[in-house]
Amino acid sequence: MNLTDYTQTVLPNGLTVVTAPMPAVRSVSIGLYLRVGSRYEPAHLSGVSHFLEHMLFKGCAGWPTALDIANEVEGRGGYLNASTGYEYTSFWVKVGARHWRRSLQLLASMVQTPALDAEEFEREQTVILDEINMYRDVPEDFVSQLSSEAMWGDHPLGREIAGDTETVAAMMIEDLAAHHTAAYRPNRAVLTVAGAIDGGDVLDAAAGDFAGWQADGQAPSFSPAPVLEARPRCRVQVRDSEQAHLQLAVPGLPRSHPDRVVLAVLNALVGDGMSSWLWQRLREQLGLAYNIGSYTSMHADCGVLGVYGGCDASRLFETLDETMAVWEELRAEPVADDKLQLFKEYIKGRMELSSEDSAAVASWWGRQVINDMPVLSLDQVLASIDVVTPADVQRLAEELWQPQRLTLAYVGPLADESALTSWLHAV
Repeated sequence: MNLTDYTQTVLPNGLTVVTAPMPAVRSVSIGLYLRVGSRYEPAHLSGVSHFLEHMLFKGCAGWPTALDIANEVEGRGGYLNASTGYEYTSFWVKVGARHWRRSLQLLASMVQTPALDAEEFEREQTVILDEINMYRDVPEDFVSQLSSEAMWGDHPLGREIAGDTETVAAMMIEDLAAHHTAAYRPNRAVLTVAGAIDGGDVLDAAAGDFAGWQADGQAPSFSPAPVLEARPRCRVQVRDSEQAHLQLAVPGLPRSHPDRVVLAVLNALVGDGMSSWLWQRLREQLGLAYNIGSYTSMHADCGVLGVYGGCDASRLFETLDETMAVWEELRAEPVADDKLQLFKEYIKGRMELSSEDSAAVASWWGRQVINDMPVLSLDQVLASIDVVTPADVQRLAEELWQPQRLTLAYVGPLADESALTSWLHAV
């Protein structure tokens, strides 16, 4: 399977259906992507998309309870899950090929006719409040949220996707019902099915299962990302923990940017894996950090490039200095061709391996379509990686990793908070 065989069809109600037959496998993966997430929420309803996603698992027409839904998929050895992001919500099922038809019916019922039961709502409200508190108790998760708040402020990109305890506690079931009516619309959804399927059979089934799904009312929209001033930003929470947790970040690239592939190569080189420069220098050579790496986050109109890590608090500033030294080395001169080639092959190899999994194939097509990206095959993406040069990587490192645009987030023990601010303004 080379991720080139797919068909895209728009049904009369506006639902986009993408099918990708994989004759060599015995599974079927179904993904449903909806253009709604935390960026679409007003401040007083922060977390409503995530809450609604949870409630779709609590019962729907034909499957009245959470156990009925779970048994339909898990009782056949399959997987059912969902996630809420800033800009889209996704639901997915992976089952043996014998069960795909029933699983599609279930997914269609969940998104179109959720029960939204009042008692289930109250129970799940407590569960989500516990979830929010759980993430706040985990320093490596909370430092990421602090970084987002420091960079984006009160914009939805700076808020927790799950909302905060105040907004979730204040929500009513009517808020979720109204959000479902406005946001869950076929013309803002993509259904993607990959695996041991016949594309025509899937189209016929989807046309029937989703025939009653119609858009109603005004669709939600999100405000543009704020234009960030070139100044350092810092958020600190002093906590009596065993380890110091840090995150350094700068504004990155929107997902349609021409340099998005260069950014993927840059990120792999800096901190994606055990052969990356950050890992090799800070962990293997200096023993500064147990966990160190880099990441990218790309949205419709903005992005983030960052580094996360955990270290002994007594070596915090050494860890920060050595992290910056890696970036300075990248900014100073192009990496050697043979070294860069290793990271290009790392990215390509991971993509090729995932192309054999029906869930990864369904996600490959679904994420491109829901994000309004040019739909590229695996071979096209691999070719775009091949042409990235050392000069491209150096140029992008210089453009993005500018000390005056740094955001620093920290969670851990610290005797003097001002020392972190002073370090940030001195780099």
